Amino acid sequence: MMENTAHDISEWIKSRESTFVNGLKEGSQIDDSVIEKLLENASWAPSHGLVQAWHFKVFAGHGVKRFFSTQQEIYKQITPPDKFFDFKYQAYNDKWKRVSHVIAIIAKRDPYKRFPKQEDIVSVACAVENIYLSLKAFEIGGYLSTGDICYSNQMRDFLKLEEEDTPIGFFILGEPDKSFQRPKRTRIVASDKTEWIRE
Repeated sequence: MMENTAHDISEWIKSRESTFVNGLKEGSQIDDSVIEKLLENASWAPSHGLVQAWHFKVFAGHGVKRFFSTQQEIYKQITPPDKFFDFKYQAYNDKWKRVSHVIAIIAKRDPYKRFPKQEDIVSVACAVENIYLSLKAFEIGGYLSTGDICYSNQMRDFLKLEEEDTPIGFFILGEPDKSFQRPKRTRIVASDKTEWIRE
């Protein structure tokens, strides 16, 4: 029985995947109750001293379009001319058509600062993995979006973050397009990245 359980959890972890916007179905609609279940699973991540630093801002309905419009404007503001691409700028106009919900994930600093800030961030990263591992069970797709826009002062203002809050990323969610051909994923074997110390 234990061998089957170990095999099952290994296979479940290996089947975790990111589904980007082009792999989501146009007109995606996920019930809010499913999002609530994802976030409940996220909240069972490990947390030193039960600080539970995660904080979620969920964009739904017209909020999704407003989110991508804001991303588009921030991209224009912060991108140097030599790195600005019209196709990328215009893409923000269409992303919302395939996205049901966007979850902004934030590490809120423990007001008592009992532990180093890094521990807040690590804990919230574990919450993100709980979301990833829950997607398949609910038959939805998504991925964590990060980058310069996420970490910009403009986005901090949009999200109304406090000074010591740390934006972790945006979980983009929708219904997977089953006709989308997903590239095969690989991993470097763990033994190539492992050092054993026995004395």
